[in-house]
Amino acid sequence: MLKKLIHWLHLWLGMVTGVVVLIVSITGCIYVFADELKETFYHDRFFIEASNIAPMPMSVLRDRAQEALGSSYQISRSEVYPANDRSWVFRASETNPDGIGHWNYYTYYYRVYINPYTGEVIHIENSRNEFFQLVLSAHMNLLLGDKIGGAIVGYSTLIFVFLLLSGLVLWWPKKWRMSSIKKSFFIKWKGSPRRLNYDLHNTAGFYALLPALILAITGLIYSFTWVDNSMQYIFDGGKKIEKREIPKSMPADELAYDALDQSLITVLQKHPTADLLSLRFRKGDTAPIDIQVRFEKRKTHLFAWYYFDRNNGNFLMSYGSDTVKGGEKFRTMNFDLHVGSIGGMPTRIFAFLISLISASLPVTGFIIWYKRHKKVKGRRLKPSVS
Repeated sequence: MLKKLIHWLHLWLGMVTGVVVLIVSITGCIYVFADELKETFYHDRFFIEASNIAPMPMSVLRDRAQEALGSSYQISRSEVYPANDRSWVFRASETNPDGIGHWNYYTYYYRVYINPYTGEVIHIENSRNEFFQLVLSAHMNLLLGDKIGGAIVGYSTLIFVFLLLSGLVLWWPKKWRMSSIKKSFFIKWKGSPRRLNYDLHNTAGFYALLPALILAITGLIYSFTWVDNSMQYIFDGGKKIEKREIPKSMPADELAYDALDQSLITVLQKHPTADLLSLRFRKGDTAPIDIQVRFEKRKTHLFAWYYFDRNNGNFLMSYGSDTVKGGEKFRTMNFDLHVGSIGGMPTRIFAFLISLISASLPVTGFIIWYKRHKKVKGRRLKPSVS
């Protein structure tokens, strides 16, 4: 009786969320390799001729980017690449949390690519319409905005976790005989199309269960605060740990240019071989100069974070991947776990394959239901022999 209820829930919850799981999984497949694809298709805006001179001051480059955009769009972030053949990127974005639809959620979103050695504006990108940003938004909120689309994706992912676990219950053999073990653990590639489809749903789903759960749960951390807090609580050993607070600067209406330039130089000199430095230009008269260092390419969990006074560039605080522990350390690893970059290219390929299998499960599951429904319907319509 219980297994019948689980089967019914597995079927109809899968039918209700199937399209969402398909979209989220396929876009996840694409986004695993988004960085490589961007650098390939947008090579001329990402890469420049290598230079042996020092880059121009950050304050000057930020003003160049702001001038290129105009006063209607405020620069809020910059990506700085220590490598001498990379452009620097300046972002200007503003969102409306209540906006319905992608283009209403993003009030504006631009990226300005600048040659840091000449100050030349290479390209201005309207990121609201950029392909990989659309892929990311479809993955996060189905292009419906955070309020509606984010909720749909979040609850669909929560249901997907149930579907994975209930699928394990349905997969579990009634009797552990050789014939049932062979049927449960191996795909019959030369079987009938119907048998092959069943095996792709049942057996492939079993093998993908654990990594798919990891992808789903790490995604839920972005959707629900209670999941985020619960996971950190677990990795903190069941203790409530005070969250790290950002230090405050001495009050100042404007960010001092000399402080900004010197802070960046200090971090660049400390980490000349880093892959990326990310600067956030936070709002508020006590907001510090905020610089995050990513040591290795596509690994956000290997980092250092620095804060400086907005008035004079005095050092305020730093922490990094070598000092965080427990729940905080897990949280810094969450993105790399979600996209598969935690172990480099092998785990990214693995994440791609698991996302592909996840995308296939609603399709193969629907085919199983459709074939059975069609067969039962055919029996009901078959005339009786008199």
